[in-house]
Amino acid sequence: MRSSTQRLHKLEVVCLLAVMPFLLFPSPLSAPALLLLLLSWLVRWRALGRPTVRTPMDIPILCILLMLSVSLWASALPEVSLPKLLGIILGVAFFYGVVNSVKGTRGVWGWVGLLTLFGVGVACLSLIGTDWIAQKVLPLSPIYERLPRLIKNVTSSPGGGFHPNEVGGALALVLPVSLATCLAVWGSNPGVALEATYTVKPWAGRRVLLSRKASSLLATLSFTLMAGVFILTQSRSAYIGVATGLILLAISRNRWFSLSLPFLAAILLAHAWLVGAENFFDSMLMLDATGTAAGRFEVWQRAIYMIQDFPYTGIGLNMFPYVGDAMYPYFMLGPDARVPHAHNNFLQVAVDLGIPGLLAYLALVVTFCLCSWRVYQGSQSRSLRLLTVGLFSGMLAHQVYGLTDAITLGAKPGFMLWLMLGLMAALYNLEMGATLPSSPIASKGGV
Repeated sequence: MRSSTQRLHKLEVVCLLAVMPFLLFPSPLSAPALLLLLLSWLVRWRALGRPTVRTPMDIPILCILLMLSVSLWASALPEVSLPKLLGIILGVAFFYGVVNSVKGTRGVWGWVGLLTLFGVGVACLSLIGTDWIAQKVLPLSPIYERLPRLIKNVTSSPGGGFHPNEVGGALALVLPVSLATCLAVWGSNPGVALEATYTVKPWAGRRVLLSRKASSLLATLSFTLMAGVFILTQSRSAYIGVATGLILLAISRNRWFSLSLPFLAAILLAHAWLVGAENFFDSMLMLDATGTAAGRFEVWQRAIYMIQDFPYTGIGLNMFPYVGDAMYPYFMLGPDARVPHAHNNFLQVAVDLGIPGLLAYLALVVTFCLCSWRVYQGSQSRSLRLLTVGLFSGMLAHQVYGLTDAITLGAKPGFMLWLMLGLMAALYNLEMGATLPSSPIASKGGV
C-alpha cells in the first residue's frame, strides 16, 4: 500500500495541472476537482508519513485560510465570492505542491521552468484576447490593429477581454524571474534550468532539449515574448514596478548600478516640480477609468470606509463593486462607475479579509523577504543566488505595481504569486536545512 501511494505521490504535479482549469473557471466539476486535490494530500500523507513539510510561511497561510471562512460567511453574495475562494485554494495547493515535490536544486529549476511556461501562456493569450488601449503612453495603435481578437466575452469589462493593466501586473511578477533564469542558464551547466527531479526516465530528445544552447534559447525566447507583450500593455504601474525590480536585479549583479538611483530620483523630482504634484501623479500613475488623481483617491477613500465599517470580517471576496455601489457611491466618478477593486493590493486584502487578513498577508510578504535574504546570504550556488534575487525582484515589482493597481487574491493569474512563494520556501528549506517533519497547517500533532 505504501509503495503504491509513493508512486501516486509523484503524480501530484499532474493532479495540480488537471484540477487547475476547474478551479480557475468554476463549474459543476469544481467540487470533484476539490476532492481530487484533497485526495492528493491524503496520498502524500500516506506516502511520506506527513501531510506536508514545514515552511516559515505556514502560520501566515493558515491565518489567511481561516479568514477565508470568515470572509465567506460575511459575503452578501457567496456565489460571487466563490471564484476568488477557489483561486486562493488553487494557489495554496501550488505552494505546497512546490515545497513537497522539490528534493534538490533541479526540482527548483523545474518549477521555475513551469512558472516561465505559465508566463508565456499569459502572454500568448493576451495577444489574442486583450482590450488594448491605443492612446496611452506609446504610439502602438498600428500594432494593436494587426493583432487578431480570438477571445471574447470572458470578463465583465466593456470589451469582454482582458484588461491590459491586469496583464501587465501578471507579467510584472514573472519578468524579473525570467530574466534571472536567462542569466543563470547562460552562466551555468547544461540543462540546469529546465530539468526536474521528478523526471524518472530519460527520453529520446532529452539530451538535445536540455542542452545548454537549447535551454538558453528557450529561456531567451520566453523572456523576449513576455517583455514584448508587457510593453504592449502600456500599464504605467506595471512599468514602474518592473523598473524597480530590474534595478534591484542590476544592483545585485554590480553595485555600480546603485549610482543610477540618485539620478533617477533627481529626474522624478524635477518632473514633479515642473508639472505640479497632482499633474505628476496623473501623468505617471493614472491607468484607467478612475481617471485622475482625485478619482483614484476617491476609490481609496471608499476602500478605507469599507475597512472601517467591516474591520474584522471584511466585506467578502469579490464584493468591492457591489458594496461600493450599494453603500459608498462615487461622486467624482459618477453614480454609474463600476470600480472592480480598490486599486491597491493592501487595501484590497483588508477589504476582502478584514484587518486580520491584511496582517496575515503582510506577515507572508515579510517572511518571503526574510527567506530571500537568508538564502541569498547563505547559498554557495551562484545560480540559486541569482534566482533568489529574481524571485525577490518579481515580488517587489508586484508590490510596487499594487500601490496604484491590484491583482486581487484569487484572481486567475494570482496562482503564479503562490508558486513564487512556494519556490522561495523550497529554496529556504534546501539551503538552510529547515525541513521539519510536519506542518501545523495540516496536522495538529506537528505543531
